[in-house]
Amino acid sequence: MNKVIIECDELIDGYELNKDSILKQLQFMKIDKGTESFITAYDDDFRYTLIGEIKGNKVFLTNIIKAAAYKEMDNTDLYEFIKYEFIKKV
Repeated sequence: MNKVIIECDELIDGYELNKDSILKQLQFMKIDKGTESFITAYDDDFRYTLIGEIKGNKVFLTNIIKAAAYKEMDNTDLYEFIKYEFIKKV
């Protein structure tokens, strides 16, 4: 189990995230040797990205980024979006 140190409490409060859930997620995160930093999705809501540093068995959560342009779409919308983007670039 990792020791988690949160350096961005104001972001957790501002985004109204569950601090206990974040702590649990980061405590049990598998860390490969030589890893110095991490970027991972927040388990409870994929629109939030957790960013931090790793030193030994300590995980420092330094930033949380919320997806700004999230848009829910089904496969048909996704196909049309990709087709439009591809045609636009060709």
